[in-house]
Amino acid sequence: MPLNEIPKYLTPEVRSLIEVALEDAWHELLKKDGALEAAPTRNKLRSTMVALASVGETDHRKLKWFAIHAWRGALQAQQSASAVCARANGMAACT
Repeated sequence: MPLNEIPKYLTPEVRSLIEVALEDAWHELLKKDGALEAAPTRNKLRSTMVALASVGETDHRKLKWFAIHAWRGALQAQQSASAVCARANGMAACT
């Protein structure tokens, strides 16, 4: 991810740290979870890391760990919502 996609209010050092942590998290997810939709996955990882860095978290391991778990939680919630919608609509398409 280019640095220009990370908010300018963060220092260059923090922006660089986020970029490295994002790449590490992305590669870990690819290795463990296989084929993923790149844009939404990377956006969720990035937004979590930016939120954490905005409140002062700069530990690479923590940024990566929390971002991966936030992504997995969001995916699980989306899958659950889709399943509930499908049951309620008799397996009709849900968005």
